[in-house]
Amino acid sequence: MQDHGSRPCRIAVTTELGRTQTLADCRESFARLGEAQGPVLFVGLGPSPWRLPTYLPQAWGRCFFVECPECAAQMPEPWRASIPADFQSVPVSTVMAAAWPGPVFFYLPGLKHFPSFFGPLWAKLTLDDLRAKAPAPAPAPGGPPARERSVIVPGTERSLLVLELRQAFARAGYAVTVMDPADVLDELPRMLRQGAPDLFFSVNLQGLDEFGRAYFLLRQAGTTVAAWCVDNPFHLISRLRAPFWRMMPLFVTDDWFVTTLGEQGATKVFHLPLAANPRFFDPPPPRSETVRDLEDKVVFVGRSEFPGKRGFFSGCQPPAGLAATARGMLAQGGRPDFGWWVDALGLTELWPDSAVRVAGCGAEEAGRIRRTEVLTALSRELDLAVYGDGRWAELLPNRACRGAVDYYGALAAVYAAAGVNLNVTGLLLPHGLTQRHFDVWAAGGVLASDDNPGLGLFPAGLRREMTFSRPDEAVALCRRLLGEPGLRADLGRAWRAEIAARHTYDARVVEVCSRLERRPGRGTDAACGQPA
Repeated sequence: MQDHGSRPCRIAVTTELGRTQTLADCRESFARLGEAQGPVLFVGLGPSPWRLPTYLPQAWGRCFFVECPECAAQMPEPWRASIPADFQSVPVSTVMAAAWPGPVFFYLPGLKHFPSFFGPLWAKLTLDDLRAKAPAPAPAPGGPPARERSVIVPGTERSLLVLELRQAFARAGYAVTVMDPADVLDELPRMLRQGAPDLFFSVNLQGLDEFGRAYFLLRQAGTTVAAWCVDNPFHLISRLRAPFWRMMPLFVTDDWFVTTLGEQGATKVFHLPLAANPRFFDPPPPRSETVRDLEDKVVFVGRSEFPGKRGFFSGCQPPAGLAATARGMLAQGGRPDFGWWVDALGLTELWPDSAVRVAGCGAEEAGRIRRTEVLTALSRELDLAVYGDGRWAELLPNRACRGAVDYYGALAAVYAAAGVNLNVTGLLLPHGLTQRHFDVWAAGGVLASDDNPGLGLFPAGLRREMTFSRPDEAVALCRRLLGEPGLRADLGRAWRAEIAARHTYDARVVEVCSRLERRPGRGTDAACGQPA
């Protein structure tokens, strides 16, 4: 073999997402899988193929390799010439068809540079290795017991919607495991040795790493992997560095994104609105200091901005001219939402282009302005109580501001006690609804909301009596509702019946399972039945 010396070869490639990356050139870049003696397989050759035989004891026999075509096409001719003459290329289909009979050396940087190629290979080989090391289960007396369906919900008990989903899946007959998103990659190998879960259901892509390793491993094991995007999906996928999201069933709370995600390559997108937290249907707790004197007030519960907003939008500066146009639209009761900003900025590729956050920044700022203007107008004309973070005291009269209220604590009582509850939907979701659209009515309260297309989910007769567009309309609507207790009572009864009949988390889980009904073959996403 030609003497290539010991100096590392600095080769850079353009990755799957169009970024330039230097290929790591060290033995530690290769992970070994499998203990059996037999033919060696290298998955990815790295920048110095000539060095690979030095990783092997002399006793090893024939060597085979698989290389990513997109990577190989960028390699210089000396790289090709340095592939050892006794290394034989093997088709990917051969590796995917059966367990490899010998040790495997996997070039780990490939998972980051070309995840669509290396991800499924890594998952297949890793799962084969796990199964080879797992002890065979002892046969159950009388035959195997009936298998309970199982679901993993990434999150903690206080994470967004995790408690609601855990309870709803359990009522639907599932064994539910709530798994900290930070532990998913470490915990999956242990869990998969015991058997694959039927479903991995992620809220806002929690538990799914940016390169798709958890996704590919679960899919290889036969688990359906689906996500419910409660927030703006393009903000959620902006952290991903692999297009695996396009293959996943995606549920979105805002139906505007069904078509838009499809235009960006997503293949399975379904509308799944938010729903009422079941505990809000319970009678409110006894009156306390938190809910004192609310019966004649307009009550707003919410943050002044979402957590981490400034860091998320760091460096994003919407054009001043478009920002001025958006403010003019707000004055007329218009909605310069995320979709409007995408069109105004001329964006066509919404992933992985980070410019999508500029559209989000513009929509978020317009929503903040509108929310503040509505609350300011109400504070001048009516008694207003605002529960939320301390920044509201900088934006509104201090007499209106109260402390935060716990969602799982006194919030249901606040909604029930308020004269009128106020909703001003943000503009990051063009057709989005908020939790208030469901929880307020479930708790026995009354809601006044800005008018937006997402309210088409509900009967027109119910919507007509509780919507506004401009701040002055919000004042007039709240004044009318406060002055007509009979109207409030009639609306409350009708809306509570509508929410209880059609908009609970039990109903949403039934919808998820219906959408994920099993299709033949491992290549499609399995459903809520038995895994492949």
